[in-house]
Amino acid sequence: MSKYQYEDAVKQLQETGSISLDDFKNLSHDDLAELFEEIKVWCLYANGKTEKLPKESKKKKKKKKE
Repeated sequence: MSKYQYEDAVKQLQETGSISLDDFKNLSHDDLAELFEEIKVWCLYANGKTEKLPKESKKKKKKKKE
C-alpha cells in the first residue's frame, strides 16, 4: 500500500469535498503544513471551488526543476 501524500489529499478533496482526520494523520508534517496553507488560500480566493485547488505540491515542483 502506498503512502498517503499531498496529491492524494487534494484528489480526495476535489472528488468528495472532505477529508477525514485519519487521512490527515497519515500525511507527513510537510505535506500537512502545505495542504493547510493551500486550503486557506483556496477558501479565501477561489471561493471553495475544488477545481482551483492545486493538484501538485509546490515544494515537489521546485524539487523537479532543480
